[in-house]
Amino acid sequence: MGFLDILKELVDNIHGGVAGTIMAKDGIAIQNYVKEQPNWDMESLGVEYARILAETKNTSSMLKLGELEEVVISTIASTIIMRLINQDYFMGLVLDSRRNIGKAKYLLKRAVASARKEL
Repeated sequence: MGFLDILKELVDNIHGGVAGTIMAKDGIAIQNYVKEQPNWDMESLGVEYARILAETKNTSSMLKLGELEEVVISTIASTIIMRLINQDYFMGLVLDSRRNIGKAKYLLKRAVASARKEL
């Protein structure tokens, strides 16, 4: 299964799923899938949130809290969940609001496992 198929399955199987991405840690997209055209740019979102992910990863390491696995950012309009695939790549999922975050996190974890096999 290719990256596009993994992202499509992830986003399409979550009520409120808007978009998914696989990105390098520098914010360069490897693959994007957008189900519903949002009012923001997927590339910009990825670059900006990749920086937050990197800072959170560094802070967790510095404080000896353990290796970072996942970051969830909730706003009034959306929820963004980012999960590390490995040291160089992460997968991001955008939901249109506070949907079933538990299910989204579970499906994201499964999708990341599939992406690891592709890398």
